Amino acid sequence: MRDMSLTGRQLFWMMVSMQIIMTILLTTSPTIQISKQDAWISMFLSTGIGMGIAFICAQLSMMFPGQTLVEYSRILLGKWIGGLVSALYILFWIIILSVILKQFSLFITGTIMPKTPVPVIESLMLLVVLYPTLHGIGVIARICELTGPFILIGVAGPMFLVMNEINKDRLLPIYWDNGYLAIMKGALPAATFLGDCIMILVLIAFVVQRKRVITHAVGGVMLSGIAAVVSCIVSLLMFGPVVAGSYPYPMLMIVRSISIAGIIENLDAIVITVWIMSIFTKLSLYLFVAGYGTSQLLGLKNWTYPVWTVAVVALLLALIPLNYEEISVIFPQKIAGPYFFPILMGGGPLMLFMLALIRHKRMKLR
Repeated sequence: MRDMSLTGRQLFWMMVSMQIIMTILLTTSPTIQISKQDAWISMFLSTGIGMGIAFICAQLSMMFPGQTLVEYSRILLGKWIGGLVSALYILFWIIILSVILKQFSLFITGTIMPKTPVPVIESLMLLVVLYPTLHGIGVIARICELTGPFILIGVAGPMFLVMNEINKDRLLPIYWDNGYLAIMKGALPAATFLGDCIMILVLIAFVVQRKRVITHAVGGVMLSGIAAVVSCIVSLLMFGPVVAGSYPYPMLMIVRSISIAGIIENLDAIVITVWIMSIFTKLSLYLFVAGYGTSQLLGLKNWTYPVWTVAVVALLLALIPLNYEEISVIFPQKIAGPYFFPILMGGGPLMLFMLALIRHKRMKLR
């Protein structure tokens, strides 16, 4: 029996669980490289952008109770154009699923399992992710509700334990060396990751108690963004902008720097295990929204069949990028930033929201 219902609190933890680790791991270094010691300001700006996207997506979904993006896009745009828009979002979710799978496997081989072939890690992780996904979104939600607090501890704990090694002068001077253009450009990497809250366009359809659901959705993105801001500040205070920007994963270096009285140290494996929980959640959610959306687009009654197909396609796509630079540097700069973020994460939901408002006003006038 599949569980297909959510609560507002579960939606909150889903946003936190899926966003917090990937945002910290993969955007801190690029942001510091662009805006140097002002990277934390860029992160604040990214948080505001992510919250704005979450608010628009949640408001839009609330205007069509019980319906997903695939259903109400046809109401707003017509059968064919609405279907095309839905297909673009499904393709986007499949591509991002494969990107995350590749980034996860490279992270594991680069930290704790250097001799394990990347395709083996990708295949095993995808098999693990398939199990809760096929049992329904409610199962994934309960996992998030359980692991979310542990993920927060896994993020906040290391930053608290290195407070004796920080130097506040590494944040100076503020603003003057970089200016607003660098700060705005530096906000793009994190905004792209926080903007993946657009899966709310599908998830809110399963929320049973819709009271304060918008607050829960936006709050989850806000907490993830604040954690990224704090992580960025701690990275700068510990290493400075030059050194922190040279590390692929500054947060991992913070964990490896922990040493209290020669007793509390070597926490890599414990913290990485907690981080994997977040990546597991993100993969599960992307697999679900892509598979469920595909079934609705094609008019299939059993949504689990497309989930298997999406998993195979994502695994094949994950084999294309060969290294860290291609998947974590070239892809965000050449594809995600210029195209995915402004069109699918920002422009798409805003356009649909405006059309929904116009439709709502017309229906009131009748």
